[in-house]
Amino acid sequence: MAEPAYVTIADAYARRIRDGELSPGSQLPSYPEIASEYGVSDIVVRKALGLLQSQGLIRSVRRRGVFVADPENLALPPVERQPHHSATSDDESNQDATRESLNDYARALDDLRETQVRQHAETLRSFAEVNQGIAEINTLLRALIDKA
Repeated sequence: MAEPAYVTIADAYARRIRDGELSPGSQLPSYPEIASEYGVSDIVVRKALGLLQSQGLIRSVRRRGVFVADPENLALPPVERQPHHSATSDDESNQDATRESLNDYARALDDLRETQVRQHAETLRSFAEVNQGIAEINTLLRALIDKA
């Protein structure tokens, strides 16, 4: 099974950082530039950079950009050699489980709505039958009163 695009991107940047191609303090390209380079969406880039940030390889400075972290953080094991069931994978698993639970909940709600509509229709039919029975009883009572 191929690894996710965000892992591929994170691995590539981790290698570039560790090989010294990207030095501490240097700015990474913008999200749209990275997305264009790899042919992915900004969301995939965000996940890749989030993975790098969780490894201490980069730091984000609000309104300025993303930068390679200071040298003390670069001694961490490479992202590409770490098992992919890291916190990010756990978060994804949790998100997938949450999404699945929400989907189950939505399906259950849909089933309940269908049941409610069916029961409402049955109730209306029952009321109609009762009303028809009352009308027939009224007709019979009128006929009896008229004969009396």
